[in-house]
Amino acid sequence: MADAQENPAVIAAIAASYLRQGRALDWISRGLTLLGVLAVVIATYASAPLSVSGLAVLAVLLGLVQSYFALRAGFDAEIFGHLAGNAFSTTNFDRAMKRLGLFAEDRASRPMSERARGAMALVRRQAIFLVLQVASLLALPLLGAML
Repeated sequence: MADAQENPAVIAAIAASYLRQGRALDWISRGLTLLGVLAVVIATYASAPLSVSGLAVLAVLLGLVQSYFALRAGFDAEIFGHLAGNAFSTTNFDRAMKRLGLFAEDRASRPMSERARGAMALVRRQAIFLVLQVASLLALPLLGAML
């Protein structure tokens, strides 16, 4: 039986599955981003201190950054799904990305495991920004109570 390191299709399939899990993080963050927008509106109309408004704005900005990583993770999940199904090769993928201007012309090809590790880091970044977003929203009532 072939080891996963020896089979790029297996690595691509695992990466695609992992990357798809980022959707759940994105949906949670989107809800929290809307909550942050609501907090900004309430803080504005309630003439809350700048620190409270700033924390609400921070929660919204963290949600937007998380959405950026979610967008990239979703794209990569689709690509790795195609690579796992052998719809195209990494060589063809790299060539197409260069033609579209999404890769630099001098970018070297990488092994599938290295590609997968880089892509899976996007979901970890999503999680980090989600945790920061939650922390900023949880701090809002604490900060409001202190002022």
